[in-house]
Amino acid sequence: MKILEVRTIPLALVRKRLMECQEKGFVVRSIARRTMELADMLSKCGQPEELYEKLLGLGLKDLTASMIVDIAPKTEEEVKILLGFEESMSDETVSKVLELVSTYCYKNP
Repeated sequence: MKILEVRTIPLALVRKRLMECQEKGFVVRSIARRTMELADMLSKCGQPEELYEKLLGLGLKDLTASMIVDIAPKTEEEVKILLGFEESMSDETVSKVLELVSTYCYKNP
């Protein structure tokens, strides 16, 4: 087996992939099972895969897109902190990220 690519993906997508493995009959044990449980508790997005792809479509790095999906920032300041990993960050990008997060993620009460 050969590793072809290494990318950072959101916790919710890790959960989805582990669930797919479990549905195919693979036994999900120990750390993988705990990862699934934590993703259930922490995930704030109803459609994490779509949000992740849209963020990548804005030209964001996979690390930044993953953190945005996992954290689901609510304010411009939070988005700006996460965009600190990017080479450039415009007000338009900040606004677009907030718009996407509000579309694809739910807010905890």
